[in-house]
Amino acid sequence: MGWARRLKRRTRPVRHALARGALGGLVGLLRRLPRSWAGALGAGLARVTGPLSRREHLRIKAQLRDAFGEAAPTAGACWADLGRRFVAFARGDVGRVAVPAEAEAALRGALAEGRGVLVCTAHFGHWELMAAALAARGIEAHSLAARASSGPLFAWLDAHRRRLGVITHGPGSGARVFRARCRAGLPTGLFIDQRTGEDSRDVPFFGRPAPTPRTAERLCRLTGAVPVLALAVPAGQAGWRLEVSPLPVDGLLEAATAQLEAAIRRAPTAWVWQHARW
Repeated sequence: MGWARRLKRRTRPVRHALARGALGGLVGLLRRLPRSWAGALGAGLARVTGPLSRREHLRIKAQLRDAFGEAAPTAGACWADLGRRFVAFARGDVGRVAVPAEAEAALRGALAEGRGVLVCTAHFGHWELMAAALAARGIEAHSLAARASSGPLFAWLDAHRRRLGVITHGPGSGARVFRARCRAGLPTGLFIDQRTGEDSRDVPFFGRPAPTPRTAERLCRLTGAVPVLALAVPAGQAGWRLEVSPLPVDGLLEAATAQLEAAIRRAPTAWVWQHARW
């Protein structure tokens, strides 16, 4: 082990303590400021700090260019959108996700079948506050996700989600948890829009084959759960609006990805272009 790695390991407790303090201070400030000021601050900070992650910044620019050509928004606009979303989450502004009666009725109708519901979703709009908004309406917000990274930010994210009523289950227990929730007729969320190391197949996304995990289809066939797509789409200055639509089991990934692409085309900066989708 080189001296740089040894120094990094030995200073980790101090660095994490400083990061926790800085994060706590920032979140406290964001909660005290008027909402519009906090959003502007978050957008500005993200515009400045985002490009420091050079690899992700270049990836945003390249993927936007491939998807939209000359009409692509700027990478800075994507960072700013992400900053505003972080602020809304940090403040716990659950009320900024509108839940129309028809969207809630569609989800409750699927739940009424008693087979459990697989809520397919994506890293689009405000997925975090969408789950919290459902929890606030008595619809249990549990989701299956990849193993979280370590560090103060991710520890804070997990704790804050729990404060908002959102529970995440990592690898190892996901399938077992999902089956148990299906037997109880409950909903479980699952992201379908990222390339992972799981068993996948190519699905068209912006005209290019994108490796997409088969997990959603496999879980539905295994349990008989009802699949739906739920997205918190941007709704201007008001925030976001929940949209829920049914999905077929056969061709689930194609149907969900096509609807997601249509939503992204309406609001290009609202998806996480930092992710290497292709």
